[in-house]
Amino acid sequence: MNAEVIDLQSLKFFTPFQSYTDKQLDYINSHSEVLKTAGNQVVLDINSDCKDKFFLLEGSLKLLSLDNASRIIKANSVHAKAPVAQLRPSRYKVTTISPSKILVLTEEVCELLHKQEDNEAESFELSEDDLDDVDQILYELIFELQQGNFTLPSLPNIALRIRETITDEDSSAADIAKIIISDPVITAKVIKAANSAMYQRRNKAEDCKTAVVGLGTKVTSQLVTAFTMQELFKSPSELLTKHMQAFWEHSIEIAAISSILAKITPGFSSQQALLAGLVHDIGNVAILNKALEYSDVIASEASIERLLSKMSNQVTSSILQSWNFSEDMVLAAKEAENWMRDENSKPDLADIINIAHLHSYIGTDKQKTVPIIDQVPAFNKMALGKLTPELSINVLKESNKQIEQIKSIFQI
Repeated sequence: MNAEVIDLQSLKFFTPFQSYTDKQLDYINSHSEVLKTAGNQVVLDINSDCKDKFFLLEGSLKLLSLDNASRIIKANSVHAKAPVAQLRPSRYKVTTISPSKILVLTEEVCELLHKQEDNEAESFELSEDDLDDVDQILYELIFELQQGNFTLPSLPNIALRIRETITDEDSSAADIAKIIISDPVITAKVIKAANSAMYQRRNKAEDCKTAVVGLGTKVTSQLVTAFTMQELFKSPSELLTKHMQAFWEHSIEIAAISSILAKITPGFSSQQALLAGLVHDIGNVAILNKALEYSDVIASEASIERLLSKMSNQVTSSILQSWNFSEDMVLAAKEAENWMRDENSKPDLADIINIAHLHSYIGTDKQKTVPIIDQVPAFNKMALGKLTPELSINVLKESNKQIEQIKSIFQI
């Protein structure tokens, strides 16, 4: 047990703890160990299967890989926000450079914290009299989701009709085209997509039916679903309009990068990854529309950020479940920005979405608040483990035209 009490704000410096409650942070304080070391002391050996997680509180560390590449991590730096050398088996030998303090979380403590996170909604017990406006919305959201009373947005009608049509074995491209042409904007987008380099058609599609034939019914259905998403990112409130637009632009960027990452990672559909990126934030729309009755909340950037950080993933996954999206699409929404998830040795759609997020933050202020990209478990699963930081950046640089093309298709 930890005899040294660590300030809760200091614990929130570390990315995995930023969403934790004070109660969870107190639990970490009382059930973890602070390792105090001298300089030149081995903390973790290469190829170690130790399941403990290490967080640098004070001092500095040297990470040395099998190919003798080294990295220095200093306390309170950006690199120190993530667990030190957390992949298993360890890819680094970790040695202290100077006298250091390291917070050690055992595998058992980590598992208990994950269970607490999973049960957080069920154990949400606050007196309504003690809630501020943000907490009041959170309270209502959790209660309504538990009771099945929260009004979730419906899948847009045109997307639903096409989904139903393609399940009919007797349906044809002409049948799908008839549904699409009822919406001129969607029609234009489908034709533009079919003629883009993204789908590499030899012959130009002049009409909707030809476009559907060239794309195939499954891709057409996914595209139409994606196109109709934009209509949901709207609000009757002028205050929220800019937020909705920002969410949509962010979703387009994540969708574009996810599509590219899926192309270089065997076993993934770039079209499915694109759709997953577009819908991963759809819960924000429902949450903010619910918050309209609380004028103080929607007028405050800090309140909006707090509200969305607590509930976005849960509401999004509930919406996608209600729309009968596949389990991997729902999981990708639920696990969005859960940087340290490491469920399986093989990558899944959630890994694609999270790595896409980290790529989108490169060169922005947000990059300072998230883990270094190659310290995230998902990174080494991409492209069969061959996605080095350099290769990943080069792939995205070479694909800038394609990313802009994807954006232009959805912003027609």
